[in-house]
Amino acid sequence: MRRRDNDQESSGERPTWLPWLIGVLTDKGYDLGSGRTGGRAQLAQDTGLSGGIITRLLAGEPVSYETLLAVSRGTGIPIAELLIRTGKASEDDFSLPGPESGQFEVSSGKRLTPEEVAEAAGVPEDDRPWFTTMVRRMRRGNTGDGSSSAGGAAAEG
Repeated sequence: MRRRDNDQESSGERPTWLPWLIGVLTDKGYDLGSGRTGGRAQLAQDTGLSGGIITRLLAGEPVSYETLLAVSRGTGIPIAELLIRTGKASEDDFSLPGPESGQFEVSSGKRLTPEEVAEAAGVPEDDRPWFTTMVRRMRRGNTGDGSSSAGGAAAEG
């Protein structure tokens, strides 16, 4: 992926990504309408960025990869979306989920093991044996008619 941290908006106009970002942040509950509502201060606190950086970000000034990463981590906006929208990356730089399936592509084409799925999903190490066992049971007994007795026996105690 090509990083373009030093790209400048050449025309001096508001960047096209700024209304999108303000809209997303507003939808997430940050009141950015006026300086006295605390939305900017809350955004700074949630992202760990200084008030000055938040002001420059919301003014549409060029931002670094590190700033976008902090915004992503603090707000839950996917980093890929931020990088693409701000022009620091292109869609070709990411393996984004397809609109039809909503699933990520596995470049090798092979089926993931339950252990690989657990790792990719961030399942805590202590919960992985349970997780992988459940995935294997679901794969084996996935009849689709709800007639599996495994859940009933466990629920009965």
